[in-house]
Amino acid sequence: MDATIRTDIQTAYGLTIEDCTPVVGGWLNRKWKARTERGDLLVKQFSRVRFRPGQLEKIVDALRRQMAVADMGIPCPAILSPCGTSDPLRFMDDGTVYMVMTYCSGHSETPETVTAAQMHSLGTVSGQMHRLFGRLPVENVKGHPIDTAKIVPELLENYSVRMKDTVIETSDAYRAAVMAQKPILDTLSPAFFAHLPKGIAHEDFSPDNILFEEDNVSVILDFDRNCYNFLWHDVGRAILSLALKDGALDLEKVRAFVDGYAVWMPLRMEDIADALRITWCLETPWWIQPGFFAECSPKVARFRDEILWVTEHWNVLDLMIN
Repeated sequence: MDATIRTDIQTAYGLTIEDCTPVVGGWLNRKWKARTERGDLLVKQFSRVRFRPGQLEKIVDALRRQMAVADMGIPCPAILSPCGTSDPLRFMDDGTVYMVMTYCSGHSETPETVTAAQMHSLGTVSGQMHRLFGRLPVENVKGHPIDTAKIVPELLENYSVRMKDTVIETSDAYRAAVMAQKPILDTLSPAFFAHLPKGIAHEDFSPDNILFEEDNVSVILDFDRNCYNFLWHDVGRAILSLALKDGALDLEKVRAFVDGYAVWMPLRMEDIADALRITWCLETPWWIQPGFFAECSPKVARFRDEILWVTEHWNVLDLMIN
């Protein structure tokens, strides 16, 4: 940790860092586990490359919503504010931006290791999170309101751009992945999006941000991207990340998630097909790109392959799940 941040934490938070160790994970941001007189804390420095000042203001709003649902009982890190403020982020004069929060223990799971009991707990926490987010005002929240009429044209525009890539892109796998989108896009209409539940969602609901202790979710991390969107995006992302194994959905784990979620919010097994479809609609522009069909990280390859799996099974998802 830079000496300037260490000194600023003592000045702004009244905390002395006795020791700190880097924490891996996170795109371009830097994190440290810091031992202080108030116990272990996590310090997160935001990348100046990744975030512009305007984006950081949106993150402030998102973190305030995290603070709100934490107060209402969602297991997530408690954010500390600089002395005399209620601000989630600390903006230093030199442009450095960081935050301090409680350090939460737990471990992430994979499709190979996650249990049905853990999936039930995850579903329960997810449904509760969405229910509590629903108590917060949505005016001026990023993403609100959703113009469903624009989604298909935007997907078609993305498809057109990617098709131009295929002229110079030599990867047969990438070319096939792009071309496979068109039959799906031809069937989509605003009516599909209009019937899906909308509200404030986590929007980064991947395994790295979900920690477990034994059978239960111990903490949900990284609320930086929470915004107004389709609630079932969180559902579909969780199912793809943790219930898709060896090219097949583990229906016992899917059902466990649904049963837990339904304690707080409406969700049926037959809804999972549309949860996977809305995840495809939102994430295809992220993961179906030329660079991700060359050498890329295992995490990115997993996301890419999950979207390709939905592409391949789009028309039979209802039969697979029911």
